[in-house]
Amino acid sequence: MDVLNLIKIIAAIITVVFAFIAGYIELRLDPKNWLNRWFALFFISTSLGFLTYTIYHFILFNPHIVIPIMISAHILLNFAAISLVMTVFILEKYEKIAMSFRYFGMMMILFIIMSFGYFIWTPTLNMERFNQGIVDTDTPLGWFIFVKSILFVLFIFVLYKYAKIAKNLEGESKKRISWFFVGVFIVFIGLIFNLLGGISHSILIEILGLICFDIGAIIVVKGFLIK
Repeated sequence: MDVLNLIKIIAAIITVVFAFIAGYIELRLDPKNWLNRWFALFFISTSLGFLTYTIYHFILFNPHIVIPIMISAHILLNFAAISLVMTVFILEKYEKIAMSFRYFGMMMILFIIMSFGYFIWTPTLNMERFNQGIVDTDTPLGWFIFVKSILFVLFIFVLYKYAKIAKNLEGESKKRISWFFVGVFIVFIGLIFNLLGGISHSILIEILGLICFDIGAIIVVKGFLIK
């Protein structure tokens, strides 16, 4: 296996562990609070997404199951982004309002749209590289850009809302939201690296994206630990 590809897999495994621990911590802190629940879903969905991402990179014996697992990874990561947006609605609205169709329902519709397209514009596997021991998938460029653009908009929306909410708060609440903002911003930088890595097929850039996510996850959890 290519050395850089191996490093990317190791980085993904580390991200799986970091994200799962972060999600576990969120639930342990306050399992009945929907803000904690949605942040936990964000981290756990990301963890499972990178877990399936890691698994399909080890499948060098059966090319037919690589793409279904790869699609599953992207669906999980899409749900993670939806979960992050829900944290904004929980912070801004009463939980009952945030979980209504106007907010939760519309986000689920968006999630279905973002996920269903993978079954229309199905990614392909580079068989030449696969025979060399490298799992390299290729998502149709139009669909790739469409999904990534939605993810960009969602992350920018979350960052804008966090900054706006923090501006109107004082004391510990302001510090907590500020930590959320910084953590999500670094995760957003990781998303940009992921986009650039996917377009340029640069494994090194994808590794930088994974590192950014790990740092961002630690910072978000730090925000919850402020007393």
